Amino acid sequence: MTITVNGQSGHCYTDDARPVLLLSKPGQVHADCLTVEVHDAEGQCIWESGRIPFSPQVPLTGILLKPKTAYTITAGLYTGKELSDSAALTLETGFLGTAWEAGWIEPQQDPGIREEEIPFHELFRPNPAFFGGQGRLRPCREIRKTFSLAEVPASSRLYVSAHGIYSLIVNGKTVSDRQFAPETSSYQERLYYQVYDPSDLLTQGENEISLTLADGWWIGRIGISGDSCQYGDHLGCIMQLDAAYPSGTSQVLGSDASFQGRRSRIDYADLFIGQGTDFAREEEPWSPCTAVDYPTTNLIAQPIAPVVEYDRLPAELILNAAGELIADFGRVIAGVADISVTCEPGREVTLDFCEVLDEQGNYLRNILGRNKDQRDTFTCGEGTTQFSPEFTYHGFRYMRISGVKPEEITNLSARAFGTDLTSRGMFHCSDERLNRLQENIRSSMRANFFSVPTDCPQREKAGWTGDVAAFASTGCFNYHIDGFLRGWLENMKVEQLEDGGIPVVIPNYPMQEKHQKGNGGSTSSAWSDACVLVPWELYRQYGDLEILASTLPMMDRWVEYSIRQCSERPEDFAGRPLAEQHWNGFLMNTGFHFGDWFIPSFQRTGKNPFEASAATKDVTASCYHAIVLARYAEILRLLNADDPRIKSVEDRLEQVREAVLACYVAQDGKVTGDLQGLYVVLLHAGIVHGELRQKVVDNLVRLVRENGTRLDTGFVSTPLLLGTLADNGELDLAFELLFQTEAPSWLYMVEKGATSIWENWEAIRPDGSRMASSFNHFALGSVGDFLYRYIAGIQIEEAGYRKILFSPIIDCGLSSAEAGLETAYGYVSCSWRWEGDTCSVAVTVPQDCGGTLRLFGRDEPIPSGTHLYRFSRDGINLLKE
Repeated sequence: MTITVNGQSGHCYTDDARPVLLLSKPGQVHADCLTVEVHDAEGQCIWESGRIPFSPQVPLTGILLKPKTAYTITAGLYTGKELSDSAALTLETGFLGTAWEAGWIEPQQDPGIREEEIPFHELFRPNPAFFGGQGRLRPCREIRKTFSLAEVPASSRLYVSAHGIYSLIVNGKTVSDRQFAPETSSYQERLYYQVYDPSDLLTQGENEISLTLADGWWIGRIGISGDSCQYGDHLGCIMQLDAAYPSGTSQVLGSDASFQGRRSRIDYADLFIGQGTDFAREEEPWSPCTAVDYPTTNLIAQPIAPVVEYDRLPAELILNAAGELIADFGRVIAGVADISVTCEPGREVTLDFCEVLDEQGNYLRNILGRNKDQRDTFTCGEGTTQFSPEFTYHGFRYMRISGVKPEEITNLSARAFGTDLTSRGMFHCSDERLNRLQENIRSSMRANFFSVPTDCPQREKAGWTGDVAAFASTGCFNYHIDGFLRGWLENMKVEQLEDGGIPVVIPNYPMQEKHQKGNGGSTSSAWSDACVLVPWELYRQYGDLEILASTLPMMDRWVEYSIRQCSERPEDFAGRPLAEQHWNGFLMNTGFHFGDWFIPSFQRTGKNPFEASAATKDVTASCYHAIVLARYAEILRLLNADDPRIKSVEDRLEQVREAVLACYVAQDGKVTGDLQGLYVVLLHAGIVHGELRQKVVDNLVRLVRENGTRLDTGFVSTPLLLGTLADNGELDLAFELLFQTEAPSWLYMVEKGATSIWENWEAIRPDGSRMASSFNHFALGSVGDFLYRYIAGIQIEEAGYRKILFSPIIDCGLSSAEAGLETAYGYVSCSWRWEGDTCSVAVTVPQDCGGTLRLFGRDEPIPSGTHLYRFSRDGINLLKE
């Protein structure tokens, strides 16, 4: 059995007074009941659950946790009186709201330079001034403190946070392999601090703690706008060392004006522009730091796993026809290069990063916008200079190297960064193109699950809510992201606007909010709806009922906000059809909405993306209002079947469906706008039934066929497209779209050599030319959900996979497929293989769970265990083992 606290395992740190244990049991271990106990440092049991039915989550309620205290948590599974399995972890609390004995300090420095505000529409026009902003950056700063310890501590803890990002050294040694601490979050309310155990690095007598500070998200150029100083213009830190001696005494060292600071050899470091380091620079003298009055009430122990280096890629060096020295690292990642150069001191080396080369194999800056340089530089010192930047990261596969010859490079690799995630699921089949697609889905996910779920690792690095809402089911299948998304949802809670609106980016960077308001509003259907859709998916995937309870107040306010938005009248109300005027209170036709963003045909004809929004926003937003109301009613019922709000929500849901039907759907099944995505969201929302539903399906099929059996769905509808077709009798067409190799299609990307998921379907056009766009966006990877649920056939019938429907599509044109994933109840898998005219199907159901095999129009119950079936092509069951 495994046990985690809010998604963390091993030795966990928390500032949550009511942490939630998330449990998973081995697949074939039977358990009648579960017990959980919490013991203090003296071994005394201070809380116990008693014998309770196994649950994937156990909230530690009714227990008063003390600050900076370690507890041992044990969980046991029992079959009768016999212990079936057990697990334990150490939970250590942080400050839990108590006061720090340290204060914020700042080294001497010039303030960061604020970028000039630029109108949103100017950000996407090529502008030479957008590149080369290194001169506006300030050097990184170093801080140190030498101190004396009377004894070698028996135990110690070092608590650190920063305005900026930092790297930490104790007595000349790196304390942790985490990167980019304290990471990004909603700083005003939730600035993370990290907890370290430096005991093995401390000695009796003199010691030194030092750290280097860089701009990070605090000062740096962040978000799509590339604006700086969005949270502050000075670097600073806070740190506190608590040391307990064997003699029973203790010592506290807190940051104050006695700490010293100086300029670093790092001339500049920006998350987007890059990092420049001068190894030949003489070290500067130290000067006193200044104590500054910043609050500590927003500091919380980091609740999610850290960003780490999770992979290292070798390089192939290429000298192209243009004479450029190019390093190819084999696939698109988020990270940095690690390079060693042996040459004379003072040589300047420049590294330029990109995700794709041009048609001739030359370096191509594929990302446009202000401060998106992705350029690192370093000046070599004596002998061999090793450079691997600590305070920036890039989205790249290729790196252009200037200022050095190939023979002078003694070592070269790429370091891939991302939040430390544990793999959960797998998919493999007989078509290597689909296997490549699956690898690309996982790769783009790893690159973008980076402290928060970012949209891309180069242009924005921002937590767009719509991307997560679209991808949640695919992401939850591939990796254990329950703790990661819990942390992100906590940021969403504090970013919720006073009126209940949910910003479209979390954390909601100040300039992102300003630009979004300039576009028409801070919220949007399908994007802001993530506050309901993401917790719902976490519940479905992990059986985590508590996540619904903890996010319900946020959902309540968002649904109230949405209903108020529907009650408003659009500016052209008087000119709208009478049906829309009559049903206005149930249509979401006011405010800003992205609609079905990024429709391929609109892009191909050169239309502005907002034209697609205008053409689709009313239908899409109103349908999503219905989708969210349906989920919200289910959540209310799960939490309290007697909740009086359930009936009113369900009544409103029916009225919204009637309104959409009356205003946007004709008797022949045509939807206003007549675009593929509108039919998809309409069907997904359960708006139409009976003969009219079939007409709507027929119109969707018509549009797909008229487009050469290619999709033309946007950002919102694409994740739903194949499943909607499959669920409405058009399974063959769904597979035709999946296996389509002409753009726009997933396999078009694969056949063009993609190693990640692209933002644009034709990022590499059929003629070989390249678009100026991201080659690493995970959202379109949401097609993975179709691979797992339809090809492999693993579908959730009861939350957490307590009950599973196995319904593989074995006549999809493949000869074999398999998928499996770790669930709270154990391992679930389904595989099938054709050998001649016989298909073997193997399924695994965990103990205490149930399954159903649906093939050839028949349902057969499956008990726990692994079972093998063999079917002839006419559906006769030849063997059951």
